[in-house]
Amino acid sequence: MKKINVGIIGLGTIGTGVYKILKERRASIKDKYNLDINIKKCCDISLSSKRKLKIKTDVFTKDFKEVVQAKDIDIVVELIGGTNIAYTISKEALKNKKHLVTANKALLAHKGKELRKISAVNKVNIGYEASVGGGIPIISSIKDSLLINKITSFCGILNGTCNYILTLMSNGIDFSKALGMAQKEGFAEADPTLDINGKDTAHKVSVLCQTCFNLNLDMKDIYTQGIKEVTSYDIEIAKNLGYEIKLLGISRIKKNKLDARVHPTLIPQNNPLSNVENEFNAVLVNSKNLGPFMAYGYGAGMLPTASAVVSDLIRVSRAGNLYETDKDEIKIDVIKFENIKSRFYIRMMIKDEPGNLGKVTSILGKYKINIDKAIQNNKNLKLKAIPVIIMTKSLELKVLNKAILAIKKNKLIQNESLVIPVEDFA
Repeated sequence: MKKINVGIIGLGTIGTGVYKILKERRASIKDKYNLDINIKKCCDISLSSKRKLKIKTDVFTKDFKEVVQAKDIDIVVELIGGTNIAYTISKEALKNKKHLVTANKALLAHKGKELRKISAVNKVNIGYEASVGGGIPIISSIKDSLLINKITSFCGILNGTCNYILTLMSNGIDFSKALGMAQKEGFAEADPTLDINGKDTAHKVSVLCQTCFNLNLDMKDIYTQGIKEVTSYDIEIAKNLGYEIKLLGISRIKKNKLDARVHPTLIPQNNPLSNVENEFNAVLVNSKNLGPFMAYGYGAGMLPTASAVVSDLIRVSRAGNLYETDKDEIKIDVIKFENIKSRFYIRMMIKDEPGNLGKVTSILGKYKINIDKAIQNNKNLKLKAIPVIIMTKSLELKVLNKAILAIKKNKLIQNESLVIPVEDFA
């Protein structure tokens, strides 16, 4: 039987889950995989986790160097998050010829290229299943089978916090109240900024681009927009038009160029992603021979994410060069967001004065923008501006932006207009 000594750094929510699963399932893992995974060392800056988990004194430390430099530890599990100390820990673990397992999508998005180079030199692996989609086994699915079919695109709901908030808003609850409810239920952090501004999803798009396309993107190459400007009114109108609004992470290769972005998106109600609600995540991957493949499940939470970490521990323990860390990087041009071509949903607050709607449509006409549908809300006549919804036919975003700027210069609208791309998945 193969014995594997593991060092866990970070005993927060996920680290606690990993510790519990390894303790409870050690015998089962021995029987199924002929592996004896032993927790050799645990590291955390707080003693509360030591007391809570009843960790023996000789197993616990506050100094991560006792883990990454220990000669008798085979795999280091990094679960502290962030990109500073986590990078130091990960780098030192790999340099000391220890396999690395992490759930840290920000670390991989910003430092993945460097870490893969170090792992290749030292002939050790990096397991990162838990970094995308929590407990959804999307990384292993891609690595084990999808890559042989040449992946052409992926899109997904990759942030449970945003999806939970949008689900509440679809029931008429406004954004601020929905956010508060998500925080109360534990689906949103006290500081939810990284979730609601889309950056958490962008980190996951970066990791998936590394996995699907062997591309290392600068984060500025991934257009990122959050959900804060979306209202329950927008969701209601979209629903009436046959769409749902979801925060999607999207990446596809088109004519040897990469389209990578994160933003609220209108998707048809007959698309499987439209039915993903609450804190659930889903990733839809398209490949040349296999066609569409969707993975669905809990995108966060102690046990789902910890389960993905433990699965990586088993894979890394049993495999040779599991993650092909020495592959040559591919270079590709990135399509700017303003150059995307799509149908668009637009919400404008048009000043409630005679003829203004006509002037707006006239300006859109000058830019050769075809209107598919226009909806004007006259329910509340006390408003100084009326929300008008316009659905366009397909055009380049930069053309639409020029038209909206012209409308704004003519002082026909109040506030900024909301523009959301439509993904028909045709």
